[in-house]
Amino acid sequence: MEKFIVAQFFIKPEHISEFRTLTNDLIKNTRLEPGNISYHLYQDVEDHTHFVFNEQFKDQTSFDAHTQTAHFNTFIAAAEHTYAKAPLIDIIR
Repeated sequence: MEKFIVAQFFIKPEHISEFRTLTNDLIKNTRLEPGNISYHLYQDVEDHTHFVFNEQFKDQTSFDAHTQTAHFNTFIAAAEHTYAKAPLIDIIR
């Protein structure tokens, strides 16, 4: 069964540019993963500190593999200091 994830990030205003730069490798490499169906980042037009990843993976195994990749873990470690508050992760199914 396909896996859908909505991951919301709230970024300190002074780190918006850095956060966007950090997402480049994550997005590029995630889209190359064999189990990835769709992976998009959106920035709120009214609140520029609010970012949303809409993610779709083939199945739970593909999603689990994604969370073990170097590009995912590098992003998480590098971006953590940019957060204004903890990310909200919703797993739709």
